[in-house]
Amino acid sequence: MRKLLITALSALAISTSAFAADMKVGFVDISYIMAKSPQRVAITEKLKGEFKEQEEELKALLDEYKKLQEKAQKDGATMSEQERIDMSRQAQEMEGKLKLKQNALNEDMKRRGQEEQRMLAGKIMEQINALATEENYDMLVNKEALLFAKPSMNVSDKVLARLGASGN
Repeated sequence: MRKLLITALSALAISTSAFAADMKVGFVDISYIMAKSPQRVAITEKLKGEFKEQEEELKALLDEYKKLQEKAQKDGATMSEQERIDMSRQAQEMEGKLKLKQNALNEDMKRRGQEEQRMLAGKIMEQINALATEENYDMLVNKEALLFAKPSMNVSDKVLARLGASGN
């Protein structure tokens, strides 16, 4: 019985090795592709343009807040108690507006950035699938799922080149 089990396992190992030898396998580093893609620069520029007006508003409000603080520090000694209280309230109000606008801008930028990232990830997946089909890969795996692979199995630069050639 034991010999039969050993023979069966040996046969399975040999057939698995023969099957694996016929497979074409590679891996991609999706993080690398996302970081190096030409679309990444376009996304950054697009988002800068989209939020330029809001950033300028925030900067103007910040400048106004700083001027108010400077005035309070400079003229504080000569102001009446009521003027100091009014200026303090005005500064607190401006600080609240600043924080609210900054948080809103950060959330909007994060949300839009994630939308653009998802679209880029979709384009990357399209190029990975096209490469796998055209070059007859049986399997392409994300590098993050690997424990070890020969560097020659990395097709990330091929995907990146295809992504650059697609231009969108």
